[in-house]
Amino acid sequence: MTPASEPPGRGGLGPVESGAVPGKRILYVSWGFPPFSGSGMANPLAAVNALATRGHQVTVLSADSDAFDLVSGSDWSLTDRISQSVTVVRVDQPRAMLDTVINRWSEARRRNAGDYPQWMCELVHDIFPEPVANPWAWYPAWLPNARATARALHQARPFDLVIATILPAASAGVALALNAATGVPFVIYERDSWVFSPFTGEPYPDSGRSRPMLEMAFERAHQVWYINTPLADLHRREFAAWADRIREVRNGWDPESLPRPVEPRARAGQAGLVVRYVGTSSRQFPWEFVTSAWQLARAQSPLLRESVLEFVGPAPADRMPGDFDHVTLAGPRPREELWDVYSGTDILLFVKEGGGMATSGKIYEYAATGLPIVSSMVADHDARHVLAGRPLWFDAAGHTPEALAAALVAAAERAPGVEETPAAREHAERFRRDQVFSSAFAQLEESLGW
Repeated sequence: MTPASEPPGRGGLGPVESGAVPGKRILYVSWGFPPFSGSGMANPLAAVNALATRGHQVTVLSADSDAFDLVSGSDWSLTDRISQSVTVVRVDQPRAMLDTVINRWSEARRRNAGDYPQWMCELVHDIFPEPVANPWAWYPAWLPNARATARALHQARPFDLVIATILPAASAGVALALNAATGVPFVIYERDSWVFSPFTGEPYPDSGRSRPMLEMAFERAHQVWYINTPLADLHRREFAAWADRIREVRNGWDPESLPRPVEPRARAGQAGLVVRYVGTSSRQFPWEFVTSAWQLARAQSPLLRESVLEFVGPAPADRMPGDFDHVTLAGPRPREELWDVYSGTDILLFVKEGGGMATSGKIYEYAATGLPIVSSMVADHDARHVLAGRPLWFDAAGHTPEALAAALVAAAERAPGVEETPAAREHAERFRRDQVFSSAFAQLEESLGW
C-alpha cells in the first residue's frame, strides 16, 4: 500500500488567532489519528487543530485507517473535527501480527502460534526499540514506510518543525531520521515514558535497549514534553544533561466533547440514580473491587439500592465477575454522543491503577462536566492534581471496597449538587485542551525565534 494523502479536514475551528505566526510548515507524527478511536487519540487531534488555529500549515503523518479497525476500531465522526487546513497522510502499517483471521496466517505462524508474537516483536525491535511492555509492540514495522514518506514530503516542501507524539516510541524515529538527514528541529511529546513504567516508576525490563535511543532523542530534540509534573521531574533527574529541554504540557478536555453545559438530572422523588464509569475498562481493571464496593453501597443506601452502575466504553465482558444486580455494560459510544452520556448521569465513577506518574485524559473531561465524581486511587496519583479543590469530589479515604462504598453513599446524598455544579465547571476551565496547547505553542514559537 502506498501512502495516501487525504484532503484537508472538514472540521471548522474558527478564525486564526490574532498574533499567530503564519506560514510555518509543521509535520505532526501521530500513529493514531482520527478515525483512530483508541486511547490517546484526543491529544494529537487537539494539538494539530491548535497549530492550525495559530496559522501554521500542518501535515499529519499517521497509520492507515485499515490498521485501526484491527486494533481499536474506527470512529469516522472524529474526522469532522480535523481543521479544514490540515492535510493527513496515511502510511501503511504492516499488519502480519495484527491479523486475527487464522486462514490468512502463514504456515510458519500456524505451526508456531504461541511463539510467533515474541518472534515478531524481536524482529521489529531490530528496526526501533519499542518497549516490549507495550501490548502493541509491532509499531516499529510502520517506521520504514513512515521515514521514507516524511523524507519525500520534506523534499517536496521543506518542513520548519517536526512534532512526534509518543506512544508509540517509533514516532520519534521519524523525527530523528529527518533531523539527521536535513537538520529540521523537532519536539518529542512523550505522553507516557519510553523507558519507565508509569505504574511503578521503575525502568522497563528492556530499557537498556531503549535508553540509548531516548538519550539520542534528548540530545537532538529542541524540546521534550511530558503530560504531568511527576513524569517531567523523573526525566529531569534521570537525564540531567538535557533537563532544560523538558517541559510539562498537560492533558486536558475538549470543548467539542461538551458543546454545552451538562445540567444535573431532575430527580423525581426517590427515583434511582445513574452512576457511570466512562472510558476503556481493560482486563486489568479491578472489577472485583468495584463491584464489591457497589454492592456494599447499595446495602447501605436506599437510594443506591434502586440505582444502576453502568460502564460506558470498551470492556471485556468475560472479566466482570459474577452476576450482580444493577450493573450493566453499555459498550462504547461515539465521542459525538458523550454529551448525551454525561447528561444522563448523576454520579461519575473514577477508579484508576498506577501511581504518581499515571494520569488519565478522562479525568479532565469528568471534571469539566460539573457532575459529582467518586474516585478511588492511590495517594500520589496524578489525577489528584486535577481534582484538588474541586467541589463535588468524593474520594475514597482508603483503597478498599468499604471506603469506595462510603464515598458512593456520600455522593448519592449530595447528588445532583445543583448549587455546586457551576463552581465545579469553573474549576476545570484551566484544563481546556485548546488553551493548554495555545499557551504551549506560543512558548515554543518564541523559543524557536518565530
